[in-house]
This record gives sequence, structure tokens and C-alpha cells, in this order.
Amino acid sequence: MTVPASVGTGAAARPATPDPVLIVGAGPVGLVLACELLRRGVQPRVVDRAPGQVQGRPSKAILVWPRTLELVHGSGIAEEMTGSGHLLDGVRFYSDGRPLGAVHLTRLADTPYTNILMLPQWKTEQILLARLHALGGAVEWNTELVSVREEPDRAVAVLRRLDGAEETVRVPWLVGADGAHSTVRKLIGVPFNVTSPNATFAVGDCPVDGDLDERVLHYFYSRNGAMGVGPLGDRVFRFAVNIGPDEKPVRELFQAALDRRTGRTETFGRVGDPVWTAVFTVRCAVAGRFRAGRVFLVGDAAHVLSPAGGQGMNTGIQDAVNLAWKLAGVQLGRFRAQLLDSYDRERREAVAQVSASTSMQTRWGLIRTPAKAAARDALVRCAAATGVLQRGLAPLFSQTDLYYGPQRGSRFGRMWRYPQAVVGGRLPYLARLAGTAGGDGLMPALVLSRAGAEPARWSALRRRLLADLPADLPVIELDGAARSQDPTAALADLLGSKPAALLVRPDGHISAVAEAHAPEPIYAALQDLLAPAGVLGTAK
Repeated sequence: MTVPASVGTGAAARPATPDPVLIVGAGPVGLVLACELLRRGVQPRVVDRAPGQVQGRPSKAILVWPRTLELVHGSGIAEEMTGSGHLLDGVRFYSDGRPLGAVHLTRLADTPYTNILMLPQWKTEQILLARLHALGGAVEWNTELVSVREEPDRAVAVLRRLDGAEETVRVPWLVGADGAHSTVRKLIGVPFNVTSPNATFAVGDCPVDGDLDERVLHYFYSRNGAMGVGPLGDRVFRFAVNIGPDEKPVRELFQAALDRRTGRTETFGRVGDPVWTAVFTVRCAVAGRFRAGRVFLVGDAAHVLSPAGGQGMNTGIQDAVNLAWKLAGVQLGRFRAQLLDSYDRERREAVAQVSASTSMQTRWGLIRTPAKAAARDALVRCAAATGVLQRGLAPLFSQTDLYYGPQRGSRFGRMWRYPQAVVGGRLPYLARLAGTAGGDGLMPALVLSRAGAEPARWSALRRRLLADLPADLPVIELDGAARSQDPTAALADLLGSKPAALLVRPDGHISAVAEAHAPEPIYAALQDLLAPAGVLGTAK
């Protein structure tokens, strides 16, 4: 991939930069990536064309789901985020005012974060910026990317500052975290495949004087259209109402929607003047590639999802965490360079899964045909009555069901058919378990299950692995201090009663599962991961 770029006579060339990663874009995704790199010993350079972070700025991204909090726990900001926002217990569905069912995140057994966090994007960015500065990083505001091209061992970018001065930067890696209209994506010639818009929504943050529940996210289906209502705290609610071409996001629109789309004879309350409004058209798009040589795309630069379910920013943060540990390990010479090829493959599949579910939510909310609406309502009620709604949608919404292994049927099917630890699955509570083992957040962790009914075989496995594996590999023994970090016994249920060992990636996904009599999968996974200087010798 080579994009011709004219530097110009005024460009100030710099032969090399001490910062091995250039991140273009200082939104939540770019900032998470920077923090994740810094805590692993890689210094990124972060630039953004904006003049700075604006406190109090309203934004569309307000929902933070449990898996996102798990992933940023390692950077030390999860608790600060939960303490800065409004916590919800779950999601409730209605059709023409009649309750259809509810999904309770408080019943999630395999994560320490059992709420939906309502947190304005500007607050998320504020917390991330503070953490970035604490880690020794910074953002260069008023700095835009002008051009980029690739050389065999580096990316060459031209940056322009507010005063017009240009700088040529040569870096091993460049990451575009610059949003849906990504300059990086356009400069490297990656297509953005956009699906046709199918709905327009009015969005507004409005105070409501009434009895609208502030502990749940509300989805109202009705013959008059769909509406989502999310509590922001202090009796202010985020409204999302699908509208026609001539309708405007004014107080009267949101009041009428609350009166007519909830199906109640009495209103939930009086809607006050909006503190912020916007209109947007549902637009889904996916980049043709998430990696082009030494350039990567993350967040909205790589994909734009339907806003139903509020998964866009969360999915972007998952991109950042997935890429960060791999990029850090390769840059530091610890991991094989081929590892970076997995970023596109893993995240593309994950985005496809999330996109399918959010698009389905959008389509279900826009059903107007009575027969189809009746079928939808019957299906949701049946799923709620049988527990399928809770079991299926709680992990789906929270994104704790994400799976990076060999495909084994549908996303929902895996929840029922593969409850045990499998390669690619997520290990519950890893973020907190890792605190019992030390480590720098770069190397994968060796998780040793309980001895169970086979203590002799368990002891032999433990001795062999601890003798053979790298000394800096964090070890988590579930018979030790880590037991207190599994309060719901989710790990015990997942691992079963037989002694086993797992190799778990820094992002909490399982790389290998080995039974006591056959530890070879652990060795094989490490052979694939570690750079030649750190590759294991022949297993004993």
C-alpha cells in the first residue's frame, strides 16, 4: 500500500521519532489505545485536529457496557467511570404500552460490572485524558494529518499544525482513530462500504417531571413508531424517536412521543425544554480492511453501527484493546509480527456480530404491520417467560459473549452449547484475577484450575508448566488468592472439576486449554505467540 504524498518545500523533516506509534484521533477509542500502549511500555504520539477536549459537550455516545469496563480496568479507570455516571439495572421492552419483557444486567454472574453505565462521552474523554497524562502521555491538539505513505519498515506521515507549519513523521505504526469521516482511511484508499439508510431519529436530552423509571433503559415499540428512553440522572432522559422527513427535535415532539408511543392513557410525565438535540439517519458502514500494511483503523474509522443498543463506542474500545497488547508486544520484540494479522480477522468478525444484532434491534423497533408486530411481541413474551430473553440478551448487550475462536455455529448457539472454557472464549473476572498475579499487562497469563479429584495429576501438570514456561509469565492459581476474586463461582462452573491449565490473553480471551495429561496446547500457543528469541525449547 503506497499513497503518493507531496510533502512540499515548507515541510520540516524529522529523520525519526522516538514515538513508535502515531495515533490520529483523540476521542475515547484513540485515548484508550494510547493508555493501553503506555501501560505496556510503548510511547504513542497522539494528534487531533480539534482545538481541545470540550467539557460539558453533549454527545450521542452515552452508554458504557460491562465488557468495556472490564477492558479498561487494567488502565485503572473503570471505577472512576462508574463513580462518575448513572447506573442502570437493565433494559425493559414495551409494545403499545404493554410490558413485553426485561433484561437484568444485575443478574450477570460472570463479571464484576453488573450495570449499564450512562456516562456522557465528554466525561469518558476527561477521565481518559487524565489517565493519559498520569501515564506520561499527551495530546497534540490543532494538529491534522495531511498525507501518509508506506515504506518497507515504516509509515511516513505529514502533520500540519494550526499555524500552517508541517512536519514529516516516520513511525513503525500509524493508527486511524479519527471517526466515521476518517482522513486516515481515505488517504490509504480503504473503501467504506455503506448500507442504505432506513430510518431517521430525533435525539434529545430532556428533563421529565413524572414517574418514568430512572433505573432502566426503556424501549417502546408502537404503531406510532419506535422510541428509546435512557435515564441520565437527575430526572434528565435521553430520547431517541424515529421521525418523518419534516419533523424537528423540539420539546413538543418528545412530549408527543412520550404520550403516544408508550401506549398509556396517562402520560409518564411532562417533558421539559431539551438541553440538547440532534437529528441523525441510521447509517451502517464497514471498512474494506482494518489493516493496510503498517496502518490500522479502529473505532468509527473502521465501522459505523446502528445506534440501537448503544454499542458503537464500546465496540471501538474493544478494537483499541485488541490492537494495543498485540502492537505493544510486536514493537517491543516480544511477539511475532504475524500476530498483528489477527486484528483484522478477529475484530471484523466481532463487528459483524454486533452490527447484525444492532440492525435487528432497529428493524424490530420499526415494524408497523400489525401481523408482524404481533409475531414480534409474541416471540419476545415467550422468550421472557422461558428465560431465553435474559440468558440470550444479557450477554449480548453487555458484550461479555464475544468470542474469538473457531466458529461453532451462531452467536446465540454458542451460549447454550459451549458453556465450558473454549479457545477464543472470554475468561470471567480476569481483570481482577490478574491483580493477584502481577505482570505488566503484556504477557498472557497462565491460569491453573483447582486440583479437584486428581491432586497427583494436577501437581505434575503444575510442576511441568512452571518449570518450562517463561519466568515473566503471570501465573494465576485458583486454589490461591485468586479464589476471592470469583465471588459467584463463575470460574469454577466454567472450568469444571477436572484439573486444567489455560493460557489467557491480556484481553481476557483464552488462547489454549490443556488437560492435566496433555499440556501441549499451552506450548503450541506460546510457540505461535512469542518472537524467536523468546520461543520455548522442545517441551519436556
